[in-house]
Amino acid sequence: MSRLTDDLNDPQREAVSYGTGPLLVLAGAGSGKTRVLTYRVAYLLANDRARDTEITAVTFTNKAALEMRERVETLLGEPLRGGFVGTFHRWALEILRRDPQAAGLPRRFVIADSDEQRQMIKRELKKLGLDPKEHPPRTLLGRISGLVNRGTGQAAFAARAADSQSELLARVWEGYEARKRAAGAVDFDDMLVLARDVLRDHAEIRSRVQTRARWLLVDEFQDTNALQMDLLEIVLSGDRNLTAVGDEDQSIYRWRGAEMDNILAFERHFPGAAVVKLEENYRSTAPILATAGALIAANQRRRGKTLFTNREGGDDVRLYVGSDERAEARWVADRFQELQRRTPLGGMAVLVRTNAQTRSFEEEFTSRHIAHRVIGGLRFWQRAEVKDALAYLRLVVRSDDTIAFERVVNVPTRGIGAATIDILRACADRDGTTMVEAARKLPDELSPRARISLERFFQILDEAREQRTELDPGDLVGWLLEAAGLLAMYDGDDEEKTARRENLQQLAAAVAEAAGRGQDLEAFLDAISLLEEHDEDSSPDAVSLMTLHAAKGLEFDVVVLAGFEDGLLPHSNSRDEPESLEEERRLAYVGMTRSRRWLAMTLARTRFLFGTRLPTRPSRFLEELPADCYTDVSDSPLTGSPAVFGPGAPAAADRAPRPRPAGRPAKKVAATAIDESGQGWRPGDRVRHGRFGTGVVLACQGSGPRLKLVVFFDRAGRKTLVPTIAKLDRL
Repeated sequence: MSRLTDDLNDPQREAVSYGTGPLLVLAGAGSGKTRVLTYRVAYLLANDRARDTEITAVTFTNKAALEMRERVETLLGEPLRGGFVGTFHRWALEILRRDPQAAGLPRRFVIADSDEQRQMIKRELKKLGLDPKEHPPRTLLGRISGLVNRGTGQAAFAARAADSQSELLARVWEGYEARKRAAGAVDFDDMLVLARDVLRDHAEIRSRVQTRARWLLVDEFQDTNALQMDLLEIVLSGDRNLTAVGDEDQSIYRWRGAEMDNILAFERHFPGAAVVKLEENYRSTAPILATAGALIAANQRRRGKTLFTNREGGDDVRLYVGSDERAEARWVADRFQELQRRTPLGGMAVLVRTNAQTRSFEEEFTSRHIAHRVIGGLRFWQRAEVKDALAYLRLVVRSDDTIAFERVVNVPTRGIGAATIDILRACADRDGTTMVEAARKLPDELSPRARISLERFFQILDEAREQRTELDPGDLVGWLLEAAGLLAMYDGDDEEKTARRENLQQLAAAVAEAAGRGQDLEAFLDAISLLEEHDEDSSPDAVSLMTLHAAKGLEFDVVVLAGFEDGLLPHSNSRDEPESLEEERRLAYVGMTRSRRWLAMTLARTRFLFGTRLPTRPSRFLEELPADCYTDVSDSPLTGSPAVFGPGAPAAADRAPRPRPAGRPAKKVAATAIDESGQGWRPGDRVRHGRFGTGVVLACQGSGPRLKLVVFFDRAGRKTLVPTIAKLDRL
């Protein structure tokens, strides 16, 4: 007993030895929450307060559950027999496996994995005559999952569907549920729903589960959703011995359905609860904690805690402002090569808000032979939407590229399926030509629809070759993305589509940058092909590139938060909504607190966004940080208020690629012009329009009542509008 408690600080000891009833442990970043959880289980067992069979500990990942069990068994010096340690879904599955008939399931029901779920959705779309390319199954499943985890069932959703998109989702969802029933299958969300319903409706089963969960411990409590809370409250209607461990400042999964109110209003859910705060940080240096603490203090919706460390010293937090994203990547590479003398590359990470941001770092690290790997996602050039666009470009450069032709002849879907490809392949073999040449002849064996589709496909490519002589390479990519329908494939506001559009826009940026270095389109494609030959470094001694969401729960000696700009962090999707902005601030806080001893925030004065080079705005979060929280090590440091990079932004925006619909002539616009009308419009402003959605101002033309704004809208493309008539809202 003394060995267990001697290893703890006072608040940790208070939490571990707490008696009966609900307990909330507010565990700040790096404060030892895992230690508290594992020591509490060991303490309960070693003190004979609980038997093995009365312990249930739930968390969110299998890895975390395995580590928790192993640590408990190490502390006890013997196996944990009978107790449950696992994820919410594993816990629900155990309930259902024991009593499947209570849930209306067959005895040997199956679990549909993510691929099987997508296939069911895809089959249902085809049954309804809908195109899976236009309605990605992954996106539909994400929407369904979000609704289920917020407590909404299919029937209830269908009853209140008030628009075409909701009605479409309701129909697909209904068919998806029918397919699961016919297959005797459940998905991950079903497990939680059915387990909750079984416990609510069957007293005998509920009593048995409550006995096994007499002592219930929940990790990452800030990430629980409405459905999981229903499950917990049903089980806790018995002894109410709940130990919940979490940190509202690290709640970053609202888009998945996580309800931060579960932790903010813990005492309302569980009256009489005690609260213990863990504020001593064992991970980061004092300068890092001071910066992170100053940032998160701006959030209103938090219980409040102040992290501190007893470690002395520590490097200053750095701020670097580069001229563009390539300068940003060069500075980071320089620092990593310097730091490599005392820190392995495996202890370094670049954290970004969006996957598209990794491109400039991947290229810079590759050119310098700095080992790196993209965590939680494909390398930029391996992403499907990027490879599709590259295939179109290859066909513009080399019209008989059969591999590229096969990849994109039906992207977006245009009715050219496997049967058509087989016919073209047979015609090519018969005539001794390439498949592309055979397709251009529009063989009689093809269906009328396939002939029309192929004719239009080749028209786009032929027009692109003509445009190649008229447009800058970056402008050509923008034109092709729209003309081929690649951008339109990802219309919509959901996270996945937004990320794919951003990746395509980054491709336009890459081509324009290469052109600026004197590299034509053919040379660019060759360079990318060579770049792809570098396999991802399998060595653990490699820099990690990942999104801030993927970094949750990890830690590194050296961390760079890249793209510290408005529109990236906070992301433009936050749209000045207080809840969304607070979550973005928590995301930045999570990134900062991943670092043990060296932290930098970086940004660029101009960046390729929405297919064009634009002056940026430093993140509004910088304004919330006291000046003594960081050291500006830029060649041209920020001075005064960092709210806006002024009109002196590099004139590269004048030469930037600008996506245009097919047939629209190229037109140069002075993107660095500043509105002098007194209305205060600037290039880079984010705006919202009632019809076109959200967009970014590329340029201001004229002044006073003649002022016009050139705006690139995420969904509608490039528009020229009079702001007073168009009723634009500034975001």
